Amino acid sequence: MRALLTGLALLLPAALAASPQTATIPWADQRPAPRGNQLLRSTMISAHNEARRQYGVGPLVWDEGLARDASVYALYLARTGRFEHDPQAGRRPPEGENLFMGTRSAYTYGDMIGLLIDERRFYRPGRFPAVSRTGDWSQVAHYTQIIWPTSQRVGCATAANRTNDYLVCRYLPAGNVVGTVLR
Repeated sequence: MRALLTGLALLLPAALAASPQTATIPWADQRPAPRGNQLLRSTMISAHNEARRQYGVGPLVWDEGLARDASVYALYLARTGRFEHDPQAGRRPPEGENLFMGTRSAYTYGDMIGLLIDERRFYRPGRFPAVSRTGDWSQVAHYTQIIWPTSQRVGCATAANRTNDYLVCRYLPAGNVVGTVLR
């Protein structure tokens, strides 16, 4: 029997008011997905930078400080079972944030970031947040943070509880700034 998986994703800063996006996909290979810090880093930087190359902006560089911040928050999400953006109270400058949650060990790192990048299919150029073909900016907000032209650094981390994996990616400077024109 094929298990069904639920992946959820959110984005910060502009997406604080957004509701979680969900997707259900079949899990054909029920072996645990490979894990490890080096694999996470190489997969995330490669996928982010390929999306940015296709969009036409420069690459991001990995930032260990952002990865540490992401790790602290991913552990919090896994420990509490919550799925919401970090309010980042008092954090200056605020960090952009993409979140993913899905069935434990079911998603590879490539699957996780791929689901966020896949929002590209709904993207259209415009003044943020009017950048979605559907009229719902939250359907492209992960993708726009990934390709945000002024973002220069990224750091990601994962954590898990008994049922779910959590991916947190942080960005500086933060993207999804209301009023910014995206081509």
